[in-house]
Amino acid sequence: MMEPKLNKNEYTYYLVGNVDDFTERLGRVVRLGNEEIAIFKTTDGRIYALENKSPGPRGGTIAEGIISGDVLFDPICDWKISLTDGQVLDPDTGQVRTYPVQVHVEEVRVGLLKNGERLSMSKDLQNKNEWVL
Repeated sequence: MMEPKLNKNEYTYYLVGNVDDFTERLGRVVRLGNEEIAIFKTTDGRIYALENKSPGPRGGTIAEGIISGDVLFDPICDWKISLTDGQVLDPDTGQVRTYPVQVHVEEVRVGLLKNGERLSMSKDLQNKNEWVL
């Protein structure tokens, strides 16, 4: 299932931290409203945002996965997931929802589809790997 291609103006972008807040090759959970998103930073500095939900039959989350290049290794079933489009790589099948990311002057923002609802923008650092907005 591919996500529809949408214009960047169809998203509202929310500040989720600074580039240095994200550790290379490890995930960090961010909550935006009802969305739980896993943020990953590659060794070359690119940042990706995926729904924090394993596509595998056992379910679970993906934030604890390890990345190599542009591939996330699902911590539950060891499936390989493309960070760029969320597709599960062969021989397995499935997909994880991805979110657009903008980095501007070291600030990282994740885009959610506009739906008229406003999220509270007060940040509360709950623990070393989780931000709630």
